[in-house]
Amino acid sequence: MAVSLILIGLLIYNVEWESFLSHFKALSVWPVVIVLAVFTIQFPISAMKWKTALAIHQLDYSFGFLLKIICIGFFFNNFLPTAIGGDAYRVIRTMPEEGFKSRAVSAVLLERIIGFAALLFLGFVGGLLILTLVNEQNQLVLYYVSICAIGGVGVICMSILLWLGVFSSLLKRVKNIKKLEVLTHNLGHIWRNPGLLVNVLTTSLLFQILAIIAISVLFDALGSDAGYAKYALMAAVVGLASVLPISINGIGVVEGAFVFSATQLGIGYNEAIIAAFMLRILVIPLSLICGFVYLWEMRKK
Repeated sequence: MAVSLILIGLLIYNVEWESFLSHFKALSVWPVVIVLAVFTIQFPISAMKWKTALAIHQLDYSFGFLLKIICIGFFFNNFLPTAIGGDAYRVIRTMPEEGFKSRAVSAVLLERIIGFAALLFLGFVGGLLILTLVNEQNQLVLYYVSICAIGGVGVICMSILLWLGVFSSLLKRVKNIKKLEVLTHNLGHIWRNPGLLVNVLTTSLLFQILAIIAISVLFDALGSDAGYAKYALMAAVVGLASVLPISINGIGVVEGAFVFSATQLGIGYNEAIIAAFMLRILVIPLSLICGFVYLWEMRKK
């Protein structure tokens, strides 16, 4: 809470209030409605990719049940660092009674990792477009694209080596280690379902594209037409910052990363802070709805 208050205070301290108010007054109701609609659409998409991740681990739950749990988990995220609270609740509610219980953990981790990779990939594409089509040299863009390129090459090389069987003897030894049985069991489920993995990746990309659209709608309404490439890179930087478990639900950290990346990409400070705060504020009504869903769930028990 202290970290959140300090970071929010620093952001507000640097606001130029006259410009801030003029930009805020220019914001109409329609962008707000569109962003709320985008946020709402993301719920069933999250439930679908989670359902697929569970199916990879031979766990079958109804779409309606998973959508409800996604909503309740979203409510919990508002009180705990990063998104760990919601993820823990999702794991508890989908933990199987038979077999390896860790499959529920593995499914959530798989969905999270692929979603995070999709976000970083879209940011990488955005960075490449900025460097090539926009022809804008920027330190943030150069650093991000370079790091992603190095990491991507490393992942591709490792995947090729695994496919060629270079590590086959090592993997056999690992499988025989009793303490790693749970890990190898879950990785086996993932390795045997490449088609479902592609499905999770596709829905993850759709989810992240919608997040970028929400950002673009707000900035366009504020008169800052920076383009989707920059918004994709901003979303990736914010996503990286949101992993840090140093504030409640990333409050302050996310807004700080949002404003920092926006200003580094040539977007005005006041437009960036309005967009950042609006994205945070518009989450509140959805969180309240999910809170009522949780209360209704507890009432039935």
